[in-house]
Amino acid sequence: MDNDDYFVIGDVFPVASNTITARKNRNCKLADVPQIRIHDFRHSCASLLVNNGANITVVAKYLGHTKIEETLNTYTHLFNSALNEVVELIYKLN
Repeated sequence: MDNDDYFVIGDVFPVASNTITARKNRNCKLADVPQIRIHDFRHSCASLLVNNGANITVVAKYLGHTKIEETLNTYTHLFNSALNEVVELIYKLN
């Protein structure tokens, strides 16, 4: 639903950031997994998208980056496995 009266997290009113953090902390403890910062979820999302072949231009837009270079500079390390695949492909062509 695209409506300015609603928020991605919450309903008619936004959820306070300390509420989100408290829920995250509680759920991490229940799941017995390490704590990560809320912002790290953004990096995990971008990593999953890039590593699963999402178009980098679309990922940049999704993250709110005005320039694709910002996305590339931040997530360049994610492309190492893809670079290795290209090198192996070129090697096989010889």
